Amino acid sequence: MSSHISNTEQLKTGRTRGVLDWIEWAGNKLPDPSILFMLLALTVIILSAVGSAADWSVQPVKPQVVMEIQRDAQGNALTDASGIAVQIPKKDADGNIQVELVESGERLEVKSLLTADGIYWMFSSMLRNFAQMPALPLIFVAMLGIGLAEKFGFFSALMRWLAFMTPKKLMTPAVVFLGANSSVASDAGYIILPPLAAALFLAVGRHPVAGLAAAFAGVAGGFGAGLFPTGGDGVLTGFAQDAARVIDPNYSVTILHNYYFKIVSALAVTLGAWYVTDRIVEPRLMRLHGDELQSNETSAMSEMALKSNERKALLSALGVMVIVLGLFAALILPKGMPLHGDGKQTLANGRVLVQQAVDIQPKGSATDVAAYDVLTLDPLVITEKQTPGRLVETPGTRWSQVIVPFILILFLVPGLVYGYMTRQLKSQSDAVDAMYHGIRSIVPVLVILFFLSQFVNYFAYSHLDRMLAYLGGSLLFDANLPIPLLICLFVVVVIFGDFAMSGMLSKFGVLAPIFIPMFMMVGMSPELTTAAYRIGDSVVNIVTPLNSYLLIILAVFQKYRKGVGLGSLIALMIPYSIVLGIIWTGLLLAWYFTGLDLGPQSPLHYLPGSISTVGD
Repeated sequence: MSSHISNTEQLKTGRTRGVLDWIEWAGNKLPDPSILFMLLALTVIILSAVGSAADWSVQPVKPQVVMEIQRDAQGNALTDASGIAVQIPKKDADGNIQVELVESGERLEVKSLLTADGIYWMFSSMLRNFAQMPALPLIFVAMLGIGLAEKFGFFSALMRWLAFMTPKKLMTPAVVFLGANSSVASDAGYIILPPLAAALFLAVGRHPVAGLAAAFAGVAGGFGAGLFPTGGDGVLTGFAQDAARVIDPNYSVTILHNYYFKIVSALAVTLGAWYVTDRIVEPRLMRLHGDELQSNETSAMSEMALKSNERKALLSALGVMVIVLGLFAALILPKGMPLHGDGKQTLANGRVLVQQAVDIQPKGSATDVAAYDVLTLDPLVITEKQTPGRLVETPGTRWSQVIVPFILILFLVPGLVYGYMTRQLKSQSDAVDAMYHGIRSIVPVLVILFFLSQFVNYFAYSHLDRMLAYLGGSLLFDANLPIPLLICLFVVVVIFGDFAMSGMLSKFGVLAPIFIPMFMMVGMSPELTTAAYRIGDSVVNIVTPLNSYLLIILAVFQKYRKGVGLGSLIALMIPYSIVLGIIWTGLLLAWYFTGLDLGPQSPLHYLPGSISTVGD
């Protein structure tokens, strides 16, 4: 019987490795994300020239709420004080506000980048394209504090402390929950938690590989969940806002756009991975590989246990974090405090940033606009067009506009306290170097952002972004697919896309400019599209061969099973990927039917104008 089982397992493993090896080979043939975006930018340049020569054009359309005259119980039209009939949004049989597409402006034509003006624009805008990426300041500032706290070991100590103090019965959910929240600490979750969880499971008589799998499921499979905003959230925010403004130039996305959903998602991921670990993975491991319980990892346990000074420093740092949270709440909640109510960011001179359409003519050209609309006469005549300008930074609640500086302080101050009490912070140069550490960790992201910024702006200059959005959005609108189905289909698209490009940020940079505008045309908010993206990207992280952290997890796996390969690790994690994908997608669908916002000022639906998106 044992021989039969062994042969069957080998056959299955061989087939699995064949498919997985092919996926890994194909994925490795793809260029680096930076090179990929460079190639995409080149593709846009070529397509813009071809489209311009071929006279490609699309009729712009915009979603508009269908209005009807409000009537009383007797069917008589209601009027206002001026005697004008009162109009209200028309609703269908299910009580949903009806939206229709109407033509908006003249036909949109492709603008070639391979003209004299286009080539000049590409060179002259290169620095501005990068500097004005919304994600750039968000991730840079946030990582100053997060990177310092990580460098001094604050996150490592917090994870180890929580893991060691957890009762045996709750060890699985605790490990998964810690993993789902570890993305705030950059790569620390991948490096610290899996080996720690394996050693902890072994110490209490449980299978160490089950602990490894649970930790990896939490860190990678729950990457898009968590209780805290992360640097990655800032990047997603910038991409989503840029894409949304293709349809609505005044649309704003905050770094907390999925915050409520992320919190509940962390709980859903914890429950799902808890079930898979205790009911599926560990029983199978005990049946087939029970001998691995004899491994001796007491040295790993002793190395990861908190020392006395680390425990004192951690408790002090956590106390300081609570104080910082309290101070922030005190600045928000009481009326009259600096962060209470609505606000508008201004420059130091009290002015605000506005994007204004202009006419550019050669020097000496005649103009009939008012003097106050003339911006300059030399060396070119530049005048304002008779169209309203658009605020670059839209007004909103004051506290939501300072989230990123708050994240900086929230992790910077406790990190400094922890570093000082553990004698790692001995001089100001130590603090500065720790902040450098955070920025060094995002250097690859900055390189990707540079090339991504060129691709996105080339796409916008050529008008191909809006043309694709209008065309695809119109097709989706005519197809009249229900939004829950679109959510599921988009999750599947992201999952398959992850086998070609595993990076969360680079993949979203490709998908966001295409799908967010199209989905807005059928009533899906950018926040809802981003929530669906989180699911697809996260659940496949634990099985895609393109995840570079698989090698780190594999090294820990090989401590307990000599000679184990990548195929065995992926086979171990497949149940997590399937169960988390089903549970998490189900959670988003259930959330959609509740009508609750996904985060502060982050609705599920997109409707033009100021009409509420929540059915009454």
